[in-house]
Amino acid sequence: MDAFWTSFWAFFNRQSVRLALAAFCFGLFVQGVLHVNRAETNVALFRGGGEMLLWGGWTIANVLRAFGKFAPRLGIAVNTGIAMILVSWFMGDSLF
Repeated sequence: MDAFWTSFWAFFNRQSVRLALAAFCFGLFVQGVLHVNRAETNVALFRGGGEMLLWGGWTIANVLRAFGKFAPRLGIAVNTGIAMILVSWFMGDSLF
């Protein structure tokens, strides 16, 4: 690994950076909650659930990494959320 990537990951793994990323992801998690709350169709509800899984998983992952911990099975929830969002794009509802 060259010097750029070493310094990049050293910056990215700082506790303050991880907590800032967790705060950003939490904001997007709240967006998913609002999508579920305001869903008028099943597709919108499905997409909101996917956003909650995706961004909630990344929020928890960043908080844990900020304190030096790791949850190896959290990737299952994140990948399921990504799949739910992608599938919702092809289910006949709008993209947003």
